[in-house]
Amino acid sequence: MKEKTAKNGKKVAGVILSTLLIVGSLGAAATLAANSNDAVPKDAVISTPASPSPSDTASVTQGAIQYSKDVYVRADNSQNVSLETWFNPMTKDRRSDVKEYDSNHQLTKYQSMYYINGGTEYIIIQRDLNTGNPVSGTILKQSDHPEVFAKLGTNEGFDTIKQYITGSRWTNVGTEQTADGKTLNKLIAATYQSYINDTTQANMQLIEFVDLATGLPVKEELYEDSTGQFKLFSSDTTEYHYVADDGTLFKPADGVPMTTQTLTDGYGNSN
Repeated sequence: MKEKTAKNGKKVAGVILSTLLIVGSLGAAATLAANSNDAVPKDAVISTPASPSPSDTASVTQGAIQYSKDVYVRADNSQNVSLETWFNPMTKDRRSDVKEYDSNHQLTKYQSMYYINGGTEYIIIQRDLNTGNPVSGTILKQSDHPEVFAKLGTNEGFDTIKQYITGSRWTNVGTEQTADGKTLNKLIAATYQSYINDTTQANMQLIEFVDLATGLPVKEELYEDSTGQFKLFSSDTTEYHYVADDGTLFKPADGVPMTTQTLTDGYGNSN
């Protein structure tokens, strides 16, 4: 969910997020957010040394599919989102499942996004809140909207996430130890300004905590200063694994009613 604070108070996990999710990576999502007026500086170009990837042994023994789970929480509890993403580095197929919760942690939205068939189809499946079973679907085809797919076909899984947290934008301010013995690099981005609601503009401070063993960010804290003092605005925690595909992971369920969507722009706004 990197820096998905929506300008003018728009809900992040709505229309814009559904487009970002198909990228299948938090780093790439932040890049798209920079072009959609979300709370992210426009010059977020990054380039510091790359860190080591999860081991090749892990991918062989546990499966070749890159999996991540991100839990995003607003400090005022107004927005809680869980995002699971699967990425096949061989076929470039991606799937993201998003669950939105209200302030009482009741599930309010559950959908799956598939970017499949060589990057020619983007399918959104709405799921039943109680059972998780597919209810309906929407399909967007590359042949109908090449300009939209051009924005969505840049993700390279874990490598793209790493690119997000490298570069001159970030300042390393030391390390932290986790309870389970991991060493995390603490990176702070340059302060920038963004709207935190319809009328309030604030200085924003983003902090990433990067696992030295993998080079991947496992925690994020976003602070806002609209009153003269920085306070926590939102936080993320992320985990990463390699998993196996049982043959159904990237296949939307058969028999689900599907409609074809026509877009007017790259952010999910339809005719």
